[in-house]
Formats: sequence, structure tokens, C-alpha cells
Amino acid sequence: MTRSIPRAKSLESRITAFFVVLLLAVQLAGLISIRYAIDQNARAILRDELNVGVRVFKRLLEQNSQQLVEATAVLTYDYGFREAVAMQDRDTILSVLANHSARIKASGMALVNMQNVVVADTLQTGAIGKPFASPELIANATEQRRSSAIRLVGGTIYQIVVVPVLAPLPIAWVAMFFVIDNTVANDLKRITGLDVTFIGRTGSGSGNILASTVDAPLQQALQLELPDISRQPETRGTRALGGEEFEVLSTTIERYDNTRILALLQRSMREGLRPYDSLQVALLFLAAISLVISLLGSMRIARRITRPVRALAEAAKRVESGDYRGVEGVATMPQDEIGALATAFNNMSHGLSERDRMRDVLGKVASPAVAERLLVQKIELGGEERRVTVMFADIRNFTGLCERLTPHQSLGLLNRYLDCINTVIDRHEGIIDKYTGDGVMALFGAPISRSDDAERAISAALDIVARIRKLSVDLQAEGLPHPPIGIGINTANVIAGNVGTPSRFNYTVLGDGVNLAARLEGLTKRYQVAVVVGPQTRELVPGLAYRELDKVRVRGKSVAVHIFEPLGRESDLSSEQLRLLERYHQALRAFRHRDWHIARSEFAMLQEHPDYAVLGKLYLGYIDQHEALPPDPGWDGAFTLYDK
Repeated sequence: MTRSIPRAKSLESRITAFFVVLLLAVQLAGLISIRYAIDQNARAILRDELNVGVRVFKRLLEQNSQQLVEATAVLTYDYGFREAVAMQDRDTILSVLANHSARIKASGMALVNMQNVVVADTLQTGAIGKPFASPELIANATEQRRSSAIRLVGGTIYQIVVVPVLAPLPIAWVAMFFVIDNTVANDLKRITGLDVTFIGRTGSGSGNILASTVDAPLQQALQLELPDISRQPETRGTRALGGEEFEVLSTTIERYDNTRILALLQRSMREGLRPYDSLQVALLFLAAISLVISLLGSMRIARRITRPVRALAEAAKRVESGDYRGVEGVATMPQDEIGALATAFNNMSHGLSERDRMRDVLGKVASPAVAERLLVQKIELGGEERRVTVMFADIRNFTGLCERLTPHQSLGLLNRYLDCINTVIDRHEGIIDKYTGDGVMALFGAPISRSDDAERAISAALDIVARIRKLSVDLQAEGLPHPPIGIGINTANVIAGNVGTPSRFNYTVLGDGVNLAARLEGLTKRYQVAVVVGPQTRELVPGLAYRELDKVRVRGKSVAVHIFEPLGRESDLSSEQLRLLERYHQALRAFRHRDWHIARSEFAMLQEHPDYAVLGKLYLGYIDQHEALPPDPGWDGAFTLYDK
């Protein structure tokens, strides 16, 4: 009988050695792939956290500004305070300001008279009797009834809001100061999970750290980087600070005069990789167990080990490429450490997938047409000049109405209005450029141009007005407010293209024509009409009946423009409507020829008609002014807009 044990032992050794080498090779490849994928995904996650953190940070500043405005406005509505302001009772004013400031936990409050001189100040007593340090906030509040900005005062950052004291016209201005210090920075860190540093840079200096959540040694290391960080409006990337690697992102939160205030968000790579420490330990433990099993010489066990490891490696590669399906067939895997690792990896993949999905949802701001254009061309910053018809649609006094509604009711009401507007613009092949609170900016002619862009824009505007009127009937029946809508339309050559940064941009249009469209929307309130169009739009759509509202000169522009209200097709108007329209235009011509007597007579007659009551009263007021103070010989009949 031939003895075969030595050969068997030799074969067993070779099989054992083969599986040991095979297992080690598979494990090594898997560990390298997973380690690389973890590092790359950790960096991507940190960058995403920084981008989200910036958006959250700016949103928090906006919300805080709104809360401060509302808190300050409460004081301005107080009858006793307004009476003290009117009587110039300085002691009472100081007491009220101090009490209100303490109640709402503000850093200080000030009262500024109509000559922009500080009357009372709980923050800087030395400022009393001196001009207000930020007159531009007063100017903005004059136009918008409120203003907010971030300013550097005495080496400290403050969020400042200014609201008027009305009686009923403005008699003074209340300014509230809210300090942005280490406490605020730490609050932001608790919300975002990111270290926050506020930097102030004046002139050509290197910048100074004004508030921060990091410790003193790291602040010293960060101070050395400030000349490079503070020089740019935005800085992002990886930096070595104090012997440690950080992902950083800086953004400018305020820029005025020769001063820039930046917020620097940072996250340690070591902290970013810490959640994966247990995964790496698990992988090492798996390698040790697999080696012991392979040494025991079990083919079956070797296959059972190799299969899930290979699945993990493949899943890691998919994660690296953006495919977050995770490890497939976890339920059929052995219920041991490998199965637990696969489950943990799947949970991680699901978390990464959810985070990317949220990022995609937050980034969906482009219309389908714009998105399609970006898909078929090279994506880059810049634009091209083209003729575009721009529409601004805004719900009048919506903010004021929301004060009487719950947040849920306000959102529901806004969505019903926007649904009407969206539906009509889509039907007329317009593009929603952006939502502006309770308003919409739409484009006809970008990114796709058509010969009838202006006509489609006017048709869309008239349809929107009709749908809003129908909606108002429903809202009234439900006992809900039903504010009207104002629409401004202008056609002009503008720059259309991608605006922003290489990592984050938006397709939009820029130019004076866009600004004029926005101003035309604002003029709907002055003339109490639903739609106002510019002269170029009117020329491109001659087949409609128009009522010329006025001739206006926008601030900063020497050339006045005629503005019109589209009434619809002449065939749809009654003979009486056409007669009144012609008589109105005759009165307008008499007015511009300075024939005040005829113009007054005609406008007085027209004022008796409901459709011309507002315009009749307006022009009768013009005539009164011109008769009292005759215009210059070169007067062109234009009304000058003094708002910004």
C-alpha cells in the first residue's frame, strides 16, 4: 500500500497557501479601494457640508434680519414712544430704547432724526448729536420702509436694522444693533456643525479675526492665511492649519465703502474621517479572521469570505463613481462580521445617496428649457447679447396680508397664486427665471428666441390677470384675502448667460432693460393698473389697443420712455371704450402741449368714469402743479421717478 499522506499534506499546504494569497490579494484590493473611496467621499461630503453651511448661514442672517426688523417695528408702533419722539422727550426716548433693547436682547438701539443726526443711542453715547454712521441704511429705509445691513463698528461686527417712526409720515428712524461675536459664531456652529470665523478687512490690509469658534493656537495659524483669504470674495479648498488639514470656504457677507466682512467656514479632515474609523477597524478584523480561516484550509469558507469582500470592493468603486446602490444580496450573506460590514456599508451608501439627493433638490433652480440647453452645450460662465422680453409679476401687499394669516395659510395662498402664474407662462412658452418672494421673473426670448416673444409675453400677462380675477372670486368665497397682481413687461437687448462661480451658477439676464421691467411692475401701483409695458414691447405688438399711461424718466437716465397699458384687441373693445380711449389720448396731447384749460376739462370729465378715475385724478394733480409752478421751456411732458 502506497503511503500518500505526505503528498496530501503537501497539496493541503499548497491549497492553504493559494487561498491565503488569494484572500490577502482580494482583501488588499478591497481595503485600498474602500480607503480611497472613503477619503474621496469624505472630502466631497465636507465640501457639500461647507456649501450647505454657507446657504444655511446666509439664510439665518436673513431670518435674523427679518426678526430684528419685526422687533424694531413693534416699538415704532407704540403710541407713547411716537409721542415722545414727536415731543423730543430725550429721557423718555432713552428709557424706552434701553428697555426695548434689553427685552429683545439687542446690543443697543438708537434714534435718528430726519436730518440723519443721532438723537439717542444706548450703544455709543458718544454718537449722540453726530450724523448717523450709515446714512445709506436711512436712504434704503426711506424707499422700502425698512433696511438691514452688516457693519463694522469700532472693531466689532453688528447686524443693523433701520425702520421709520411713522405719524403717519416718517418723523424719525430707529436703528437696532445686534452684535455678531463669539456667542453668535458658536450658535452657528451648533446649527451647522462647522467652525465659523468672522473676518474684517479694511482697505488693503490683511484682515483681522473679529469672532471665531476655533481655539487660540488655530486662530494664530489662521491669521497667517488671512492675507490670501481676505483678498478674494470667495475662497475654497484644502489648507494646512496648525499641522492639521482642513476643508475651508470663505464668503463675503457684506461689502461697503472700503470694507469687506467675510465668514470663513471650516471642517477638520480628521473629524470628517472619524465616522469611518469603525469601518476601517472592521475591515482589519475581517482580514485577520479570513486569514485564520484560510489557514484552516476550507475552500467553502474561503469562497464565502471572498464573495462579500469582492462585493464590498465593487460597491466602493460604485460609490466613488456616484452610484450609491450599495452591496447587493446582503440578506443572503453569512450572518457574521462580513454581513454586518455589508449592512453598515449599505447604510453609509444610503446616507450618501440621501445627501446627494437633497443637494440636487436644492440645486434645481433652472427651468426645463434652460436645463436642456445646458445639457447640449459646454457649461461655462459668460453670456451673449440678445433681445429678450422680460416680465416681472408681483402680488401686491402680500407681505402685509401674511401678517393676518398663519404661515400655513400664507404658503397655501402664495402657491395658488404662483400656480396660476406658472401655468400661464408655461402655456405661452415663457421661462421662469426666478421666484422673488411673492413675485416671479419670467423670460420670453432666452435661452430660446422666437419672433413673437413680445406678443406671447403680453398675451401671458393678460391671461394671468384673467386667471387671478377668477381665483379672487374663489378666495373671497373662502373668506381669504385676494390681493391683485401687478405685471411689468419690457423688451430690450440684454446679456443672457450663466452668472455665478464655476461651482455654482444660474442662467439669467442682465441689463438696463431688466431693471426697467422691474420698475414698470412697481408703477402698476401708482397708476392702479394690472399690466404696464415699455415702448419697445408696444412697437413689437401693434395689433393691440393700448392706453398710454405716462411718460417717465427713470432715475439716472436722461431719456424718458412712454409706458402703456395693453387693453386687448381693438375688436374686443366696445365703441364706448374706444371713444373714451380716444378722448383720453386727446386730453393727454393737450396736457403735453401745455393747454391746461382743455386738458383740465377733459380729465375732469374722464375722472367721472371708473376706468379713468385714477388717471384723471393723477393728471389733474399734474395740472395743478404746473399751473402753480410752470415747467421749463424745454419740458418734455415726462414724470421723473425719484426712487432707486
